[in-house]
Amino acid sequence: MLHRVATLVAQNGGKERPVVVRVVSLASGVLVFVVIAPVLLGFAGHAIARSVALTVPRYIELLFGAVGTAIGLFFLLWSISAFWVIGKGTPVPLVSPTRLITTGLFSYCRNPLVFGLILFYFGAGTICDELVTGLFMLVVALVLSAAYHKCVEERELLLRYGGEYREYRERTSFFIPMRPKKRRHT
Repeated sequence: MLHRVATLVAQNGGKERPVVVRVVSLASGVLVFVVIAPVLLGFAGHAIARSVALTVPRYIELLFGAVGTAIGLFFLLWSISAFWVIGKGTPVPLVSPTRLITTGLFSYCRNPLVFGLILFYFGAGTICDELVTGLFMLVVALVLSAAYHKCVEERELLLRYGGEYREYRERTSFFIPMRPKKRRHT
């Protein structure tokens, strides 16, 4: 099943699309992942936070939340602009970039957009409610994102880019930005 999804995305993604399609795709992605998903995760996190006795001074929570949100938004906005400008696409799979992006933040991790989204969720949940809500949102987003990227996106990228993606994957961190490994000379 997941192989079929990856194949479908590989066959239909990565094609040049008209600007209007890219704009609608980007707007729908922002609506789902920057508005709807964090609100739903926030409600679930709030319910869980009510049953967890974790006392952290509010100013510490706000500091963590502000830092998470700021770093998260930086990674999100940079990644989206790289998809748009360099790749002529969007983060939405069927309107994905027309080429593999391996420069800028993508040279430090393969998923800077998801890294940013996870930090944004943590920050927003912590600012809007409390630290437990932010941590809940971070963990759920991390688990779901990792599952999707490992089971669908990596398969799709291997189908589309083959050895180029395999080599990139070997030298570049999955989520956490790190210095890239040296390329092996063959």
